[in-house]
Amino acid sequence: MAQNGEVGVKVADGGAEDQEVDFKKVSQVEAFEILKCTPHGITSAEVQERLKTYGYNKLPEETRNPILVYLSYMWNPLSWAMEAAAIIAIALLDYADFALIVALLLVNSTISYVEEANADKAIKALASALAPRAKALRDGEMKTVDASELVPGDVIIVRLGDIVPADIKILFEGEVAPVHANDETPLQVDQAALTGESLPVKKFSGDVAFAGSTIKQGERHCLVYATGINSFFGRAAALMGSTNAVANLQKIMTRIGGCCLITIGVWIIIELSVQFGHYHHSCRAGVGNCPTLTNMLVIIVGGIPIAMPTVLSVTLALGAFKLAREGAIVSRMSAVEEMAGMDILCSDKTGTLTLNKLTVDHVNTYNMSGHSIEEVLKFGALSANIVTEEPIDMVLHESYPERDTLWSEYKLAKFVPFNPTDKITIASVTDVKTGEKMRVMKGAPQVVVRFAHNRAEIESVCHDKIVEYANRGFRALGIARAEGHEGDPTWVMVGLVPLFDPPRHDTKDTIERCLEMGIHVKMITGDQLLIGKETAKQLGMGTNMFTTEALLKAKQGIGLVEGHASVEDLIENADGFAEVYPEHKFMIVKVLQERKHMCGMTGDGVNDAPALKKADVGIAVAGATDAARGAADIVLTEPGLYTIVGAIIGARKIFQRMTTYSRYTVAMTFRICFTFGLLTVIYDWYFPTILIVLLAVFNDGAMIALSKDRVTPSRLPNRWNLPSIFTSGIVYGLYLTLSSWVLYYVATHLDFFENKTKLVSLNVTEQSLTDFCTSFAIPAAGATPGATLCTVPSYAEQLGASCDQYDVLNQCIAEQRYVRGAMMRSLLYLQVSVSGQALVFVVRCVEYSLLSRAGLLTYVAFFVAQVASTLIAAFGFNGYEEPSTNLEDCVFCTMSSGNHNPFWNKRAVPLEGTESAFTASVIGCLGYVIVAWIWSAIWYMGLDPIKWALFYVLNEEGFRSGGFFSTFYGQRGEAMGTSAGVGINKNSMSRVSLARGSAQQRVSMGGKTSGGIPGVGGSMVPGPAMLERASIVRVPK
Repeated sequence: MAQNGEVGVKVADGGAEDQEVDFKKVSQVEAFEILKCTPHGITSAEVQERLKTYGYNKLPEETRNPILVYLSYMWNPLSWAMEAAAIIAIALLDYADFALIVALLLVNSTISYVEEANADKAIKALASALAPRAKALRDGEMKTVDASELVPGDVIIVRLGDIVPADIKILFEGEVAPVHANDETPLQVDQAALTGESLPVKKFSGDVAFAGSTIKQGERHCLVYATGINSFFGRAAALMGSTNAVANLQKIMTRIGGCCLITIGVWIIIELSVQFGHYHHSCRAGVGNCPTLTNMLVIIVGGIPIAMPTVLSVTLALGAFKLAREGAIVSRMSAVEEMAGMDILCSDKTGTLTLNKLTVDHVNTYNMSGHSIEEVLKFGALSANIVTEEPIDMVLHESYPERDTLWSEYKLAKFVPFNPTDKITIASVTDVKTGEKMRVMKGAPQVVVRFAHNRAEIESVCHDKIVEYANRGFRALGIARAEGHEGDPTWVMVGLVPLFDPPRHDTKDTIERCLEMGIHVKMITGDQLLIGKETAKQLGMGTNMFTTEALLKAKQGIGLVEGHASVEDLIENADGFAEVYPEHKFMIVKVLQERKHMCGMTGDGVNDAPALKKADVGIAVAGATDAARGAADIVLTEPGLYTIVGAIIGARKIFQRMTTYSRYTVAMTFRICFTFGLLTVIYDWYFPTILIVLLAVFNDGAMIALSKDRVTPSRLPNRWNLPSIFTSGIVYGLYLTLSSWVLYYVATHLDFFENKTKLVSLNVTEQSLTDFCTSFAIPAAGATPGATLCTVPSYAEQLGASCDQYDVLNQCIAEQRYVRGAMMRSLLYLQVSVSGQALVFVVRCVEYSLLSRAGLLTYVAFFVAQVASTLIAAFGFNGYEEPSTNLEDCVFCTMSSGNHNPFWNKRAVPLEGTESAFTASVIGCLGYVIVAWIWSAIWYMGLDPIKWALFYVLNEEGFRSGGFFSTFYGQRGEAMGTSAGVGINKNSMSRVSLARGSAQQRVSMGGKTSGGIPGVGGSMVPGPAMLERASIVRVPK
């Protein structure tokens, strides 16, 4: 069965239905026979049959139980605290609070599940357009197909930049197998992600390459022998366990949540110590018999930012979906944060700054060695391999007038493709009529000239012509020819072909926009220095550019290079670099990161992949190779730099929404804990859990609208500044606590509202209550202050023989304190609700909040939440929760106006001297709702000045350098940094990531990451035993 020097190998019989074959050892002919196919590929009908047998070429998608996914949103420290509160509530037989706490947990989980699932589906649908493609021989023709539709037996072409789509056996070139390895051009394959090998491996005819590896050099026809789960990639993935790392956003939420939980824990300890140790409260089993523990739920439920995971993750998911719609598909979710903080963008020139639409200038083509311009164009066309549709190959082919008949006159025998190191291609062609054989070289002109036999004579002339082209913005391409296909060639220079790639029409404006946003754009190009400078001039970029020669000199540390003492200074201050190789791009990114810059890198080729992986934000531009897409964090679907700027703006908007909520939630935690903690320990006054739960439902529910809020992106790169968030949150929280305490004190210790507004009195001081009872309430009931309750018929009937243990005055004071306290709770609830949610409008912007328009949903959410809160405050809950030890049809419970509260008809009051006197009931506060709104509005006026003071002290977003008035009237950060004459404050620019993970990590909607092979969880470095059997698969007999 073997021929042409191949060695036949027996295949092991694996059973009645299939056999085990080592495709690395079987000959090419045997491989075709085993797979029942030919070198001409298979038919479409065979493809369909084989898809039924082998399945699609993709790994089984990980399925997750929707119920477990839903429950996972309730599995985090914040949710645990809420669940603990629910357990306490049910232990105290507080069914209403238990039901509301559980409902709050379910609502947050439902919103997270639905919103993130919808965004995930939308992003996957958009990303499907980027599915890998492959060139396969089908029905005798080379067709481009989805890589997922490849089957064993397909003959495909792999080339530079491709990610190998399936396990393949490399076919020999020509009609016969090569005798020696030196007789053929090998593929260079990067298998690092699969095998851990650090360097690309040379693969010759008969060798195998595995799915997931990357072609670094060469181009060959190959036979697919294993796909999907049957490939080495798939088998290894099935054996490897997945591993999860925590994304940066998860770390931020953990730290913010931890701060809130610590604050809550401290106040719980203080409150329980004071209430039981100082006030000597009792706690007995039964409904309403332990108001102290019930009041503790106020701190737990009110202080926990239960909606934080929902708001932040939904904001990120919806933002990523919006970016995807605008042409930037995010493959690593935390890259959105890092893009918001990016301050340097290293941009490739071709295809990003320019149109990547090359044209040949026929008039300026430079012919040499006696060749005519038409011959230069002809040999340029012969040097092109149009099967792979490389842009330069296609433009050279299309520029030759007789291209339609060219390949009927010549036959391409062999093609050595371009690689980033050699920067040339060589085509071996044969004249069909004469049988004449020759080789045609094309590539970088300075490289091609070095191969010419008369290099010394023509190098100076060629250099001058290349410079002339470069000064005019042309990119030169050298063409040379040599006789024969074998032996050492004598290269003859045919000519230089000028190629022109015009800048995009929007690039200049985009560069200016980047500079305004504090982003320095550096051009990193493989073109010549003069071409790079000319393009930079046209685009309004800096022309302080250098070649890699200057870069290497600076790296060697041989003294001042171009006025710079070190390679770090050179790279940081340069506007760009020309004639760079992949390792130089990697070094440039690495140095910038070491200088604490948040560095972005764009690229489209396999040579860009290392730098894309290394960069904080790797951006694969439209039309990028599979290798570049696999290494990138963000994949663009629209051409040009403008899409990148749009993505940066979108990322900064997402970041602003997340920081807005973060500041708000820290402020609210401190506000709730300090407000109700201080009122409890100072005044021995309790607040109902039900109002706190409703406060959380309305406010946190409304906060989800922030994920779609209208924001103005910062004009400087963003960063997570947790000390600033905590500091400002504490200050805002304490200020709002002060506003609530002053309201409580004025209402309950003074007669201000009663005297100035004619509202009923809420004064609960001992003297005020004693005066009211002795002068009005007790006489109105026909009782005597010094008598016992036995003299009050309705109470005597309810108390029986124990009525003589209670006196009228103390019962009257207890009833008045209970009623006024219940109305005070409604008033305070509304003030806390209005002033708390109004804080969002302050923290969401730098300018004066009343002049900054928020999103419609934010206004609607505020309106709905506060209308509901106002109605609750006005009407109350009819005295819920009733005191456990109570007297019905109260006698001394009239308001100071002499009337009963119209929204309290149960009229059950606590018995004086019992623990029930501290029951946190709620009665409507009537006209005091107006007081709550006016009070909130007055204190709101002080929030903006506090914000500006904080921005000044903390120098947030360069506030000091921006100036007060320019910030007051301008958009967010518009003048920040620019008025000082600088675009970027490098000293203050800190990394967005607290601990950035591997550049290969991919993040799911839930914020989790997985490392290793793209699409496979876990770090994959198979052991020797697995590698030994890597090329063995089972195939049907």
